[in-house]
Amino acid sequence: MDDPTAVLRHLTDIYRRAEKLNTYQYSAFLTPAEQDAFRKNLPKGTLPFAFDGGFPEAERRILVCGDEEIFGYPPEPPLAVLSIAPAHEKFAEDLTHRDFLGALMSLGIERAQLGDIVIRDGTAYLICLEPIGGYIAGSLSSVRRTAVQVRREDGPVPALEPRLQELALNVASERLDAVVAAFCRLARGKADQLFAAEKVFVNGLPVTDRSRRLKEGDRFSVRGFGKAIYDGIGTETKKGRLYVRIRKF
Repeated sequence: MDDPTAVLRHLTDIYRRAEKLNTYQYSAFLTPAEQDAFRKNLPKGTLPFAFDGGFPEAERRILVCGDEEIFGYPPEPPLAVLSIAPAHEKFAEDLTHRDFLGALMSLGIERAQLGDIVIRDGTAYLICLEPIGGYIAGSLSSVRRTAVQVRREDGPVPALEPRLQELALNVASERLDAVVAAFCRLARGKADQLFAAEKVFVNGLPVTDRSRRLKEGDRFSVRGFGKAIYDGIGTETKKGRLYVRIRKF
């Protein structure tokens, strides 16, 4: 759905259905912006909800309405993990996220049925809705000119474990705008525009307060630039500037 109002109305209907039927209800995949919109416009009610993308660092997630404490049993989100690998590595092209997504969309699959695509060592790992997983496995035979094999992954998938790069950023303070500017390698004025556009998130929630100070363990992200875990101050220079430690995904 491209209409934000229609998206919110649809998600509210899912929430109400879970309340009425006293069972878990799930949405299709939502963009980060759609997830934020639901959080900001919560329906009146006490039913807990969560977002699940198949692995902790996923950006595209489904809405899960309900929880184990209320319903008495854990949720079973209708998600599948597929690996898409070249059938013959020797003849494989250097495929990108766009290549894999394009091949999937060419099968007539709606974007909302597909979650994140993570590429590791030439293999793409796709999170998708369970009902479409079998269709993809039986229909996707090539990406661009590369023949591929599709396999369903069961249990933990090591390739979806985050890879973190330790960095030290030289900043004037622990203020969020200072860290964001250094993280994105932008002038402070340019970085400020990211806050106005609601592209800065801390612990999954959008932040417009540029003066907010990060705490150790906070996860922050800047749409279009990446995400990281904040690990606090490392050292201080003689001129009073700080080297703050982060782990970038």
